[in-house]
Amino acid sequence: MMYLKRTFPITIVLLLAMVVAACGSSTSSGSSSTPTPAATTPSSSNALIKTTTATVSGKSEMILTDAQGKTLYYFKPDTATTSACTSSCADNWPPLLATGSSTPTSATSLPGKLTMQTTANGNQVEYNGHLLYTFAGDSGPGLTKGEGLFGKWFVATPDLAEGNNSTGSGSNSNAIIKTATAMVSGKSETVLTNAQGKTLYYFTPDTTTTSACTGSCAQNWPPLLSTGSSTPTSATTLPGKLSAQTTANGNQVEYNGHLLYTFAGDSGPGQTNGQGLLGKW
Repeated sequence: MMYLKRTFPITIVLLLAMVVAACGSSTSSGSSSTPTPAATTPSSSNALIKTTTATVSGKSEMILTDAQGKTLYYFKPDTATTSACTSSCADNWPPLLATGSSTPTSATSLPGKLTMQTTANGNQVEYNGHLLYTFAGDSGPGLTKGEGLFGKWFVATPDLAEGNNSTGSGSNSNAIIKTATAMVSGKSETVLTNAQGKTLYYFTPDTTTTSACTGSCAQNWPPLLSTGSSTPTSATTLPGKLSAQTTANGNQVEYNGHLLYTFAGDSGPGQTNGQGLLGKW
């Protein structure tokens, strides 16, 4: 009996120890399960094209850059398939080249199309059919020293028109018509402007083919004139039609059949002092 009294507590202790060991083993095996991998966020750091804001011809513009932030340009004599800037020219205007066969990518969403074209320079990147280059004269990001050089080199911007229809810089800085937001009769409106940003007006006595504002009237209301025989262009897409009409003032630009003018009383961009004058402007 004495032996049983001593062994009974020992047996209980052993059983408890086995239970604790089993629990410990279970906890250990639970913690060794394979962890779920963390989701990977796609990185745009390897994109060939980026965008930034820079000063182009005295105005702040959104422009295209290479991965290092250097301004990208296009060359007017190029075609969509052939570079007119090779060899020594390409030393001063290094082409933007792509590696591999995949479509070039941009770090930000662009309204136009990025593609790749095999030229004498290599696998060259193009945007909306314009082959892209940097400029050796730009020592770092944010510089646009190549803008307008020789009348053939222009900064590439996201709104660069397709093919060789663009005139001026990528933002169409030489386009005859631009748009801006201005206060008109106390309300914020999108208005048409000339290339310098001055508000454009129309004159209700005009017809589609004849200007009723000539001579001294045209001194106060300078007509918007077009040079050359090509159709006038706009820096942004317009819902209406731009055309040119020969009037007593010259080759005058009209929009949806309305001949266009600026106003001498507007000293700069954003002004609409001519709105409603004489009930005719």
